[in-house]
Amino acid sequence: MTGWTAVVTALSAAIMALGAIVAAISLVVALRRWDEVGRRLGRVLDSLDRDARPALEAARRTADEASRVATMVRDEVAAVAGTSRKVRRRIERTARSFEERFIELETLLDVVQGEVEDTALDVAAALRTTRRGSGILRTMKRAFLRRRT
Repeated sequence: MTGWTAVVTALSAAIMALGAIVAAISLVVALRRWDEVGRRLGRVLDSLDRDARPALEAARRTADEASRVATMVRDEVAAVAGTSRKVRRRIERTARSFEERFIELETLLDVVQGEVEDTALDVAAALRTTRRGSGILRTMKRAFLRRRT
């Protein structure tokens, strides 16, 4: 190759070599920047890890404690509900018992009232009989006493 084709080929090869060198330099610069960014990111992550670890541990302990408290509250609510059911059953039994006793008392009072009424009638009849008897006795007394005089 001689002439202008050799010059163009040499120039093309030189331009391509120069482009490859520029690309290689740019790649080295970019890799250095990435390396620096990676180191900075590593330092930030280390700092975050140091700072966030206690906060995460505290949050984990708080969550565990909240879970325990929730379990205790659930158990207490269940116990209160059970006690409430027992108390309600006792109150219902007591109310039924009172109702039965009141019915028995009402029956007893009806019987007592009947007996009192019967007794009152018997007393009234006895008083009426006594009054009649005393009237008869007075009349007989008057009759006997007049004859003697």
